[in-house]
Amino acid sequence: MENNMELNLDQMEKVIGGRGGFPTKPPEMKEYKRYQIQRGDTLGRIARDNGTTVEVLKSINSSIMNVNDITAGYWIYIPR
Repeated sequence: MENNMELNLDQMEKVIGGRGGFPTKPPEMKEYKRYQIQRGDTLGRIARDNGTTVEVLKSINSSIMNVNDITAGYWIYIPR
């Protein structure tokens, strides 16, 4: 039996119950950096610390449904 640990987005959605903050279509990586959400983070603080806005973060990370409800451990993209 082959042990393949790669999951596509549909499989990931079934495993973790959502896309975990990943955008539905990954942006060009040279324009963005990935950030793993830490316990206590808010989108407002992440945006402020990176010179952007909550609205921009939400538009890039289209799977974020509620800007007031993000989960530690999930990844988001932030403009460089």
